[in-house]
Amino acid sequence: AKDCSLSRLLTVIRGVLRDETHLPPALLTGVLRELTAARKHRTESERLVESLTPREREVLRCMVAGLGRKAVAERLYLSPHTVRTHMQNVLGKLGVHSTLAAVALARRAGVGPVDLTGDDLAGDVVERGGQLA
Repeated sequence: AKDCSLSRLLTVIRGVLRDETHLPPALLTGVLRELTAARKHRTESERLVESLTPREREVLRCMVAGLGRKAVAERLYLSPHTVRTHMQNVLGKLGVHSTLAAVALARRAGVGPVDLTGDDLAGDVVERGGQLA
């Protein structure tokens, strides 16, 4: 602050030189409020993602990877109509109105994209022609 004493200024400078962080109390309150709000949003996002079925989570991971409906259908051996239904269910359960918003919420919850190389399919249960493979 402009009105701080020379000794206080020197104390802060010495602290910064020791890799300490200095925040005035007024700013610290705002920073803590933002961190708390960010954690609350992440927790809420995680709870919403956990409400999805395993198939809906897989569809969401495909959405995070940027795959469109047709590509998701091919990857998961589903019809495009079924994928559209899953995508609509994902949007509804997450309480969002667009794929972009769903992807943002998923990333906030720590959901990563599906592996586009196909290496992550080994452990997946994949539906093929109405039967589980």
